[in-house]
Amino acid sequence: MSEVATYTRQRPSAPPESLRPMSQAPYIAPSQKPVSMAFFSGTQRRLKGQHVSDKLLLVFTSQLCTMLSAGCDLCASLESLSRQEGHPYLRTIICDLHNSVQAGRSFSQSLAAHPDVFSSLYVTMIRAGETAGMLRSMLQGIQIMLRNQMRLTNSIRGALIYPAILSCVALTAIIVMTTFVLPRFAAVFEATKAPLPTITRVMLTSSSFVGAHCIALFSAALALVILVAWILTRPAVRPHLHAVLLRVPLLGKTLQLASVVRSIQTMGLLVKAGLPAADAIELVADLMANVHYRAFFTELHEHIKEGKPLAPDFETSTLFPAMVAQMMSVGEQSGTLPGVCAEISSLHEEEMQDRVKILTAALEPAIIVFLGAFVGLIAVSVILPMFRLSAAIK
Repeated sequence: MSEVATYTRQRPSAPPESLRPMSQAPYIAPSQKPVSMAFFSGTQRRLKGQHVSDKLLLVFTSQLCTMLSAGCDLCASLESLSRQEGHPYLRTIICDLHNSVQAGRSFSQSLAAHPDVFSSLYVTMIRAGETAGMLRSMLQGIQIMLRNQMRLTNSIRGALIYPAILSCVALTAIIVMTTFVLPRFAAVFEATKAPLPTITRVMLTSSSFVGAHCIALFSAALALVILVAWILTRPAVRPHLHAVLLRVPLLGKTLQLASVVRSIQTMGLLVKAGLPAADAIELVADLMANVHYRAFFTELHEHIKEGKPLAPDFETSTLFPAMVAQMMSVGEQSGTLPGVCAEISSLHEEEMQDRVKILTAALEPAIIVFLGAFVGLIAVSVILPMFRLSAAIK
């Protein structure tokens, strides 16, 4: 697999072994969309009020599981949920689910008709639950998966709020200083007709250029951002970009831990829910945003289909810490793979949160130093001519 050659060690020979038997369930292949198309379609749905957040999806899943546990049948539960749902778009979807199930279609088939709300993972887990007669247990597993995913996302998002606010403040200060403060001093300096220091001339020229061409500069910057974003989503560029991101100090380790937590946690939940190991790994591969992790799980899926064990692949890959391979081997041999996956994800989630705190702690002083240096440069460019003028007057 050339894509991930950088991240693999030499594979030791290992005798093929089979995983413990699991109930078979059909797998639904997800439809892959380019990142740019997915972004624009998601933005369009938000503007139209057709976006269902993970929190709303979790509430729907939890309520449906509770009603099924209380003895209600699926049609009655969906009808009740549709009446009490406050989100207009989700209420429409639940009504459609109720009508579809009432017409004789399976619940998983009804969910698959709404791929923008219910992911392929969600639909596949529901289909596995229907096949095994464990729909309520599968809904409980989906709840755990959604909660873990939300906790992981919120921890990263919450840690980056302060640096993001600080960056906005710094950008605002820079714009105000260059477009309002410096032009006023420029009028004073021009009136004196005194020679200005080089740093002052550079700052005043830059300020006047930005003020005169602000619209053109903004349009060019926006076009550059769109162009770079488009280039980075190209299949030929993404592997190199993702490889570079994994090597960036502080950030790379954090991204690696986030991928480890998401993949191992999801795999454990799917296997615990009764999905065949090969199907679970194939679903995990489709979930991974990083192409190197996706390629790793794609190759792992092929090896599992050949009857090989999990541990050697994790052992030869540098995408995962060394302890993952050892724990995977123990989980396979003891038949406790779901529990081992939960332990691995829990341990690395704590480490990832610590890494996020370190990353944000490093970002904050860097932003402050940058802002201070820029403000100091403007102050020096203004103060130096003042000193020369006062010396000339004396």
